[in-house]
Amino acid sequence: MPPYFGLIQNGVSYRKRPGSYALALEDGRGLLIVETPDGLELPGGGVEPGEQPEVALLRELREETGYALAACTPVFSARQFRAKPREGDYHDKRCTFFLVRLGVKLGPPLEPDHSPRWVAPESVVGRMVEPCHDWAIETLLRRG
Repeated sequence: MPPYFGLIQNGVSYRKRPGSYALALEDGRGLLIVETPDGLELPGGGVEPGEQPEVALLRELREETGYALAACTPVFSARQFRAKPREGDYHDKRCTFFLVRLGVKLGPPLEPDHSPRWVAPESVVGRMVEPCHDWAIETLLRRG
């Protein structure tokens, strides 16, 4: 069973939301993350109904970073329970993390409030918006 993060509130119905996230590491550059209005995140996001996880990852990478996806391998998964009561938003995020090799840079991100950044992975542990993203980066660092 994958680890889970977040508090589960009694009496709340959480909507299952599969997601695909990239762990893109490059020698001399580090780890690719995205700075958003919410904070630091791994590139990726929700898998749409009928969409394959790898296709969602390809779409999300293009939207958030401007990069194409050359190859990806699922490496681990986790669950993140997220509650935003003001918006009535309760998700049981089923996150799959992929080790990726990026393709060419196709242009700027399609989402204007997303800024891709290359960072030393250890410098962002504990600073990611989603605790499961912190866990994924820590796990990747431990595994070398």
